[in-house]
Amino acid sequence: MKGSTFQCLCVSFLGGILAASFLPLKYAMCGAVLIAFGATPFVFRRFRCWRNVLLVVLMAALFAFGVWRYEMTEITEYPLDRVIGETSTFHGRICAEPEDREFDQRFCFEPDDGDGRILVRAPRFPRLHIGDRLALTGKIELPQNFESYEGGPEFDYVSHLGKDSIRYVMSRPKIADLGENDAGFVVRGLVAIKRAFMGMVSRIMPEPSASLVGGILLGEKGMMPKDLGEAFRRSGLTHILVLSGSNVTVVAESLLRAFSFLPRMYGQWLGAGSIVLFAIMTGASTTTVRATFMALIGLLARGTGRRYDVMRALSLAALVMVVHNPRVLAFDISFQLSFLATLAIIFVSPLIKERLGFVTERFAVRETLAMTLGTQIFTLPFIVWKMGEISLIALIPNLLVLPIVPLAMLGGFLAGTAGLIWEPLGLPFAWATDAMLSYSVVVVEYFGGLGFATVKTRFSAPLLVLSYVFMTLAIWWLTARSRNSAPQNPN
Repeated sequence: MKGSTFQCLCVSFLGGILAASFLPLKYAMCGAVLIAFGATPFVFRRFRCWRNVLLVVLMAALFAFGVWRYEMTEITEYPLDRVIGETSTFHGRICAEPEDREFDQRFCFEPDDGDGRILVRAPRFPRLHIGDRLALTGKIELPQNFESYEGGPEFDYVSHLGKDSIRYVMSRPKIADLGENDAGFVVRGLVAIKRAFMGMVSRIMPEPSASLVGGILLGEKGMMPKDLGEAFRRSGLTHILVLSGSNVTVVAESLLRAFSFLPRMYGQWLGAGSIVLFAIMTGASTTTVRATFMALIGLLARGTGRRYDVMRALSLAALVMVVHNPRVLAFDISFQLSFLATLAIIFVSPLIKERLGFVTERFAVRETLAMTLGTQIFTLPFIVWKMGEISLIALIPNLLVLPIVPLAMLGGFLAGTAGLIWEPLGLPFAWATDAMLSYSVVVVEYFGGLGFATVKTRFSAPLLVLSYVFMTLAIWWLTARSRNSAPQNPN
């Protein structure tokens, strides 16, 4: 199957998912009918080829299949709705590793009776684990959407939780541990390693460096002060605190460069293997696996130079993830940013790098600058649309901090690992990592504290679409121009 045909079919299926995410079933299915009966006569008159007509019909069928797949995830009746606002007891299990916050821990709870998971906010202690069976006594409520800031865009918190089948929230319930854990052996082992590692890092490194290691290495914010998190946001560096696609992609690129002294094939294999080990080390959460998948595709494109062939792999990756959970396409910001960041690495960064001949290649400065500019430019419209805010100075702190992120990750990993073997052995790595992260905090606090660091604005959905149409046409034109101006092989 040709790449363009495959991508057309993938886009048709994803289009059906997207239509069903926002439209009633009857209107979404009408889209498939219009594609089949509206486009078929035009295609046949224009091309006089039944193969193209068959392609249109197949695209319509996949569009309809996408609508049907999304509708399969819809639940019309929730028995637990009857007890909303009432004190009740729920028996069930923790279905994801609890997330530590500054003042509490939060976890997804799956009750035995009734559809709809519960997001629980509980005290930090006692520490709970994925798979623990509990009896919770408290009141469940429906989550509410909220504004990012006064007058800003509304964050669709209900759909954000709904993508993980979470329908309810519960605060500070009475928790009775039933003394059972039904998580698998591998999951329990990964969680135990992760917790032991973070415990050692917290013992041998001061705050906020320990929390930063947890953020950049394991996706945990831990005890990070709220004002420091705000400084990261204002300086445009929030992405290094979570395992987003852009963060993992930057790390993947840096690891690949770290093995560049080896023969190309071995360097690429070791770089890819390091990313896989990184994903396992973080506990292999859904977000991490998705971001790692995207990052590896970006590495494949850069390593082979086959940017257009890799689009088939990228389409397949999106297809697999959306088939597994159709709601991520429209309601998972992490998935969307991962996809956009990977596209930027594949198509935008090389175009920018060609025009940065005046920047030195030493210490990978040109590579880092091109990658940073590419991801910042290509994800900017989406971020402004979702957050309603532009960081005017994001490029500078990104350039100052991103080059040391892989070194800080490596130092943090060595500090925790060596410390688990023998605590004094991890101290030198902890000191070096703390120095790098302290430098990062100084940069973040300085730029995040500038009064003009961010500007609040509103960005409509039509303007978002128009922005990406314009950027797509610009990328196509610049790529064609670069291809035409490239020196021809006389042979």
